[in-house]
Amino acid sequence: MRFRRIKDVLEWTRRFHNTLANDYDGLARGQEQERVGMLLQYLAEHERALSEALQHYEEDAGAEVLNTWYDQAPEIALPPDLDSLSETLERVDTQSVLALALDFHDVLIDMYETFAAKAPTPGVQRLFDSLSSQETREKLRTARDALRLEDL
Repeated sequence: MRFRRIKDVLEWTRRFHNTLANDYDGLARGQEQERVGMLLQYLAEHERALSEALQHYEEDAGAEVLNTWYDQAPEIALPPDLDSLSETLERVDTQSVLALALDFHDVLIDMYETFAAKAPTPGVQRLFDSLSSQETREKLRTARDALRLEDL
């Protein structure tokens, strides 16, 4: 994937969160295991909240930061998709679903850290450092909340 402006990065990431939310919703509807379905529904809501948070970042960031261009944006490897998960969902438990969700968080954390390290301006670096911190907090929150579900 090659980005040209910071705004493009944020828009791509918002779409990524929205796609995950929709995929989690679809998988939750067809899930026979109650806890797995509850976790998938929680993850869908969580992804929508992250998408909204990115929208706020974009609204709060100045046009100067949003329109900053990268000469060579790093290539970002996408995590495995949910289609591969849905094929084996009958054998998947909450731990497997959680592991996949945490992998998605890790991809975004790595992406944000890469963009921060190669930031063309201090403002862009601060933005991506902040996004990385937020994504790390959300990863921890996801793990904590999923473990609470296990205790039900």
